[in-house]
Amino acid sequence: MKLSNAFAALAATTVLAATPALAEKRVTISNWTSPNHATSRGHAAFAEMTESEFPDAFDFKLFAGGALLGPKPTLSGLRDGVADVGLLALTYFRSEMPYAQLVADLALLGEDHYAMAGATSEFVMLHCQPCKDEFAKNGMVALSGISTAPYVLLTTKPIVEISDMQGVKLRTGGSVWDRWATRLGAEPVNVPSSEMYDTMSHGVVTAAVQPVGALKGHSLIEVAKHLTELPLGTYHSGSIFAAGPKFWISLSPEQREQFVKNIPEAVAQTEVYYETDDLDVLKEAGGLGLQVHQPSPEFLQDLIDFRTADLEEIARISREERGIEDPEPLIATYRELIEKWHGLVEPLQPIRDNHQPYADLLRQEIYSKIDFATYPN
Repeated sequence: MKLSNAFAALAATTVLAATPALAEKRVTISNWTSPNHATSRGHAAFAEMTESEFPDAFDFKLFAGGALLGPKPTLSGLRDGVADVGLLALTYFRSEMPYAQLVADLALLGEDHYAMAGATSEFVMLHCQPCKDEFAKNGMVALSGISTAPYVLLTTKPIVEISDMQGVKLRTGGSVWDRWATRLGAEPVNVPSSEMYDTMSHGVVTAAVQPVGALKGHSLIEVAKHLTELPLGTYHSGSIFAAGPKFWISLSPEQREQFVKNIPEAVAQTEVYYETDDLDVLKEAGGLGLQVHQPSPEFLQDLIDFRTADLEEIARISREERGIEDPEPLIATYRELIEKWHGLVEPLQPIRDNHQPYADLLRQEIYSKIDFATYPN
């Protein structure tokens, strides 16, 4: 397959720069989450590992907390070379990246975030050529997937019954949660996760679909004192290592191999951070003034029923509104990968005690099967 127009044009102007013997390369990484967020710490771990293993190859500069690019400007910032690598949340680019939204809409299938990170990475990088084409068209290369820890409800008031959702202003992370919230009488509010604290503190948002760890990672514990353990899936439509075309094309084959070498370890470490952040908050719940609630059986069953029924709606929306001609085979492939990765990670638990076997699994099942000298083609 040929390079996309954007990549072909850049390749013509940068081919001379991609020579085997290059000086240390400066790499700018942009992350719009706080420095103590799991993904920011994952980026920091990656930079430290890579600089240690290849001391003369790369010089990393990490901008966290949105210091360089916010969540929405990240796409254009990577495309234009403002940053070389960045955290990308594809929820913000629904019209530009319809195939990514297909993955996002299957969020409620997420139960184990280790499995979802593996399944999403494998799907996008190995089994979905339209996904790779979509990234290239928008000026990016996907070098990983990512998954948050399981989502729950973080709220300013107790929510345990279906009726409690009436009138709730719910910050969601994508259209599947929008549909779920709307049918329960809640009002979906789409604001970047970096703005959740401000909007919740001012009453613009009264609840959020987020992992438990967001209470600390986004400082929500100051404004949300209630947590409902409703299994609301995972957010796995994004990449912690989305690379810009100017950066990727400027790398020699050797540099590409060096750059991706520690991505499996960084993804594994990030997933561990997500889990341990959740556990730390739950351990400190009493001291934080956090009240943990269980949903009523009716509330839980309603969510399970919605999750099943919504699969047909996802296919319809993908076909009729997003222009994906035949979404069902892609949905089937992704669901098969989710099942596969659940089986792969289960024997490795608890991964938080030793993430190396999980990193090795990511490398074996995904990265070892890719020729990065020609990727993403």
